[in-house]
Amino acid sequence: MRNSSLTAATLSDWLRRSGGLPAGAVTDIRVEQEIDTSISTLTFLTATYAADVPADMPPRLIVKSPHVPLKTPGDGSGEAHFYRSVAPLLGAPPLVRCIAALDEGDGHPETVVLEDLRGTHDHPSWPLPPSRAQCELALDALLRVHAHWWEAPTLGHTVGRFHTAASLTAMVQGIAAHLPAFIDALGDALTAAGRRVLERVFGSSLQPWLRLTDRRALTVAHGDAHTWNFLFPRSGEGPAFLIDWQLWHLDLGARDLAFFMALHWYPDRRRELEAPLLKHYHRGLVARGLGSYTFEELWLDYRRCVVRNLTIPILFWSRGMKPEGWWHRLECALAAYRDLGCDELC
Repeated sequence: MRNSSLTAATLSDWLRRSGGLPAGAVTDIRVEQEIDTSISTLTFLTATYAADVPADMPPRLIVKSPHVPLKTPGDGSGEAHFYRSVAPLLGAPPLVRCIAALDEGDGHPETVVLEDLRGTHDHPSWPLPPSRAQCELALDALLRVHAHWWEAPTLGHTVGRFHTAASLTAMVQGIAAHLPAFIDALGDALTAAGRRVLERVFGSSLQPWLRLTDRRALTVAHGDAHTWNFLFPRSGEGPAFLIDWQLWHLDLGARDLAFFMALHWYPDRRRELEAPLLKHYHRGLVARGLGSYTFEELWLDYRRCVVRNLTIPILFWSRGMKPEGWWHRLECALAAYRDLGCDELC
């Protein structure tokens, strides 16, 4: 069902089944906009409620449905599962308030209904980078998530699943299988030095990935923490919010940091802000009682995650994404790899 055909009765049913509407009903909806992204449909709407609906129900909502399932049914992943089982332990902010979260079934795809914050929050226009102040807000939002689940006893049990050496190796080798065709397709657009880096990394023992078999500093990671998955306050005052949790998983906090900076920022900007922002993040860990994880350990894990960024352009290319979606990420990832001396990690 296209979300543009959504009715007030259907929305009421979704909200009731998710516990987001304890009383009353949605009496009318007005669809303002519907956007198809590469992975999901986003429907922006205004809802009118009956008089007995709680006063704090937001009128502006976003309904999000993926085009294809992004998880294996019952595996404890996916965005609906995140909002239903993991997000309530954190609240809003740093997460956007979720009104309903339904798994695939009952004639509808996996669906989440979120409060629409566009009236007060926004992000930079693609491809402009965030300001330094926005970067600090983004890292503060990640800190709240990472610190909450930092080495938590629930990890791998009720929250997410741990990787094993076998699962990590299979995952990376599956991506690396595309490398010969990727190199052939790029021809001399990929420099000889870049080709050597890719061949070295994916022909190695994969130690940057196998770090995840050591559970020290593992937490809940966003998995897609680029600038445009943060909502920053238009006024400049207040916290940032994190959206799009379909790729959440258990990982190092440094994974989100390397994704945010080293995969998307051109070298000059990254060299200027990378160390100060990592120090800002580490000060936040210390303030939350996590100072036994030293800055040196964070820096090493960040560099390992810079190596791991090299999978992203290959993966995007293998899925048929156009070059404007991955070429600059490849250039940024290779530059960060060289700048941070990552050869010694492979």
